[in-house]
Amino acid sequence: MRGLVFHQRLQFQPDLPLPPRPHGEARIRVIQAGICSTDLQLMKGYMGFEGVLGHEFVGIVDEAPDTALIGKRVVGEINAACRACETCTNGHPTHCPHRTTLGIQGRDGAFADFLTLPVENLFVVPDSISDDQAVFIEP
Repeated sequence: MRGLVFHQRLQFQPDLPLPPRPHGEARIRVIQAGICSTDLQLMKGYMGFEGVLGHEFVGIVDEAPDTALIGKRVVGEINAACRACETCTNGHPTHCPHRTTLGIQGRDGAFADFLTLPVENLFVVPDSISDDQAVFIEP
């Protein structure tokens, strides 16, 4: 797969491996990805992130534990929580101290052909919303 990888500088890599799909997660083929100020700050050293940038996207579910999701157009909540800690069990998974964040912290992002996210992070995009509009949704 192709991707834009940041390791001290942004580099195009045409031969990245497909991301493995962890238990409970879906693999998404990225249709469009947006760039924002956070991505630019990451390239200046914010959070010390290295890997595939990008956290705003719209894509098609390629593989999932729930086959009903396969082929659906989706956007995603970028914070992947552990779902087991006190913060998560008290209803605040987006503040999970163990979370990864798509393209920002501990998880490769959307500037590649494919990404993975937990199924519970995905939101199906209605047909009435275009890809050009959906890429700006950051639930």
